[in-house]
Amino acid sequence: MENIENPRIRGIGDLLNENFFVPRYQRGYRWGKQEITELLDDILQYYKDSKPSSKKKAGKFYCLQPIVVKKKQWKGNDNEIFSGWELIDGQQRLTSLFIILSYLEDIRQFYDDKTTIYSIDFETRENCKTFFENKTFIDKIDDTNVDFFHISMAYQYVKEWFTERLKLRIKMLETILNSENNVCVIWYEALIDNKENDDNSIDLFTRLNEGKIPLTDAELIKALLLQADLYPLSEERFVKQRLFEIATEWDEIEAKLQDEKLWLFLNDTTYKPSSKIELIFKILADKWNEFERQCLIKYEIKEGKPKHFEFLVFDKYLANKRLTNQEILKPINDIWQEIKVMFNTFYEWYNDPHLFHYIGFLLANANNKDVLMRELIELKLPKDAFEKDIKIRIAKSVKIAKQDKETRITKNLSQITYGEDNAEIIKILLLFNIETLIKHKKENAKFPFHLYKKEKITSIEHIHPQTPESVDADEDRAKTWLFAHKASLMPMKELMEWNKETIDKVVQQMDDLLQKYDKEKFQNLFQIVIDIYSEMADFKENELHTLYNLALVDKDTNSQLNNSFFDIKRERLKENKLGKYVPICTQRAFSKYYSNSPKEMIFWNHDDRQAYYKAIEQVYLSFITLLEI
Repeated sequence: MENIENPRIRGIGDLLNENFFVPRYQRGYRWGKQEITELLDDILQYYKDSKPSSKKKAGKFYCLQPIVVKKKQWKGNDNEIFSGWELIDGQQRLTSLFIILSYLEDIRQFYDDKTTIYSIDFETRENCKTFFENKTFIDKIDDTNVDFFHISMAYQYVKEWFTERLKLRIKMLETILNSENNVCVIWYEALIDNKENDDNSIDLFTRLNEGKIPLTDAELIKALLLQADLYPLSEERFVKQRLFEIATEWDEIEAKLQDEKLWLFLNDTTYKPSSKIELIFKILADKWNEFERQCLIKYEIKEGKPKHFEFLVFDKYLANKRLTNQEILKPINDIWQEIKVMFNTFYEWYNDPHLFHYIGFLLANANNKDVLMRELIELKLPKDAFEKDIKIRIAKSVKIAKQDKETRITKNLSQITYGEDNAEIIKILLLFNIETLIKHKKENAKFPFHLYKKEKITSIEHIHPQTPESVDADEDRAKTWLFAHKASLMPMKELMEWNKETIDKVVQQMDDLLQKYDKEKFQNLFQIVIDIYSEMADFKENELHTLYNLALVDKDTNSQLNNSFFDIKRERLKENKLGKYVPICTQRAFSKYYSNSPKEMIFWNHDDRQAYYKAIEQVYLSFITLLEI
C-alpha cells in the first residue's frame, strides 16, 4: 500500500515499554464481550494447537490483523515529552491486549520490574495515561467517559473468561509473550510527514478503514522477507537497497499477474486471491514441504492445511536456510530467485505461441493445476523435447478410452455421443479450436482462455438441431421461432420440388399461429418442421449426437440458438447480439468452411458433416499417433 514501508512481524512481547498515541480522528475503544471472547478463544486454540503433544502443530505463529503506525513525539498532561508511535490503525486490538496483559500482569513471568506493558494515550481523554498506568479499571467500572467505561467492561469480560480457566493463566501469558511461541502483529510504518496537522494521517486512516488491510499469506511472506531491521547496522545501507529491489520486483510480478489474460491462462475463475503472487507461494510451499512427507509443517490431511500454511512453510524454510548460510542476504536472495524463476517460466509459457496453447489446454482440463504446473517446471527439457512431452500429455488426455454400455467395446472417435461423453467431446472440440488457431495464418492469433473460462464456452451446440424432449411453448419465444423459420422455409420450395404443397401448408399454419397463438398446435407444428429439415438434410438419428454435428459455444449463446435450424443459427451467430466469443471452428462450421463446394446454406447436409468430422479427426489423430512412436 502506498505511503507504508517496512512491513514486518513483531511479537507482542517486543512491544513492551513502547508508547502509543491514539489521535483524535479515531473513534474510542468499543470492543464488547463478543470481540474479547473471540480473541481469547483464538489465542487459547493457538496454544492448544502449538503444544508439542498436539497433532495439529503447524508452526510458531498466531497473527492479529495489521498495525499501522508512524513515529511521533507528544506532550503528556504534565508536559512530559513522550517518544513513540501514533497508532493510525489497530488501536482496538492493542488496547484489548493491554487489558488482557493487565489481568495477567501479577504473574510477571516474562518481564521484570523495569519492564512494563506498553502505554496508550488517547488524545481526546485527559488523564488517559494515568488511567492506564494506575489501572483503575481493575477494581471498578470507571464511567468518567465512554472510553473508560468500555475499557472497564472489557476487563470484566476478560476476568469472566478466565474464571473457569484459572490454570491456563500462565500458559496464556506465555503464549502471548514468549519470543519462541508468541502472538504477533504485522507492523507497518507510515511514510508521512510528522507535522502538527494530521491531514496525511487522517487520509491514510480513512483509506485503511474503507477496506481493512487483508491478512493474507502474501502480506505475511512480504513482511517475513523484507524485515530490514533484522540485519546489522553496518550492513544497513546495502541491505535496504537490496530489499528495495526485491520489493520493486515483487510489485512488477504482481502487476503482470493481475493481467486477466495471463491469470486465467494459468487459473480458473474460482481462484481469486487478493494478491495474485500467492499462486507462486502456494506451489513453492507444497514443494518445500515435500507434499505427503510434510517435512516442514505437519498437519492432518483429512483436516486440510492449517491457516496461513504458505507463510508457515516459508518461515520454516527461511529459518533452515539461515542456519546453513553465513552471508546476510543469501537466504532471502535464494528464496526470491526461486520465486522469480517460477514467474518467468509462467511468463515464457504465456508469450510462446505453441506453449501458450498447449499448456493452456492442459491447464483448462487439469484436476490439479498446481501439481501440473510444478511437474512442467521441473521437467527441465530443451524446448523441442518439452513441447513434445506436452503434446504427449494432451494425447493421453483426449484419447478415447470409454466403452459402449451395450457392447462393452471401446468407442472410437466417431462413436462418442452427446449426453454420454460430454467431457470427452468438449476436450476434443477445444483442442480442435486451439490447433486451428496455432495454424492460423493471421499473425499472433491466440485462443482466449480468459473468455473460455469467464464466458463458460463449454456448451455443446447441435449444428443441425436435435429434437428436444420438451418444446418451449412460451408465446413470445414461440412467435420469434415461427417468424424466423417461416422465412427459412420459403426458399426451400425450390429445393423440394416434390414437396412444395407441404411447405405451403406449413407456412400457412405458421401465419395462423402468428395471428392467433395456440400452444398445442405450435408443439405439433414444431415437430413437423423438424421432420422436414431432417429429411432435407438426410440426417440419420445415430449421427445427430456425434462429432459430425457438434460445436462449442458459451452457455448463453447455446440458449439463444435454442432449437433453431442451421441457417437461422448461422445468422444469429453472425449478429452475435450477446457479444460473446464464438470459437473459430464453430464459426467455420456454420459458414461451411470445411465443405469442398457447398451447394446451399440452408442445411447441414451429409457432405458438410463428413468434411467437418474429417477435419476434427485429422487433429485428433495428429496427437494420438504420438503415443505410438
